[in-house]
Amino acid sequence: MKRAALPLVVLTALIFLSCALVLFMTGCTSTGQKKENYWKTQIGVAKYDDVVTRLGPPVSKETLSDRSFVAKWVRTSQTVGRTDLWTEETVMRFSSDGVLRQSTVDEY
Repeated sequence: MKRAALPLVVLTALIFLSCALVLFMTGCTSTGQKKENYWKTQIGVAKYDDVVTRLGPPVSKETLSDRSFVAKWVRTSQTVGRTDLWTEETVMRFSSDGVLRQSTVDEY
């Protein structure tokens, strides 16, 4: 009887690990989408100071010829137990008076 229980335990463990992996991968990809969707709802509403309050100072900021400007925020972290890095880059364009006009969030 114990021989029959071992394959059942192994099968249960494999199913559990597969489900956990699917949930983990879904969570990783949806985080950036949620952030991008949030900032898209703030277009025409949020001001540069609001964004800096939420994300901190940008790593770069460039003024364009029409006096609008583009700012970039970069956040990097390491996955627990692994050596690979995860980077999130948020780029936003603001009008000359500091109102959010465009936003993109990329993860790599």
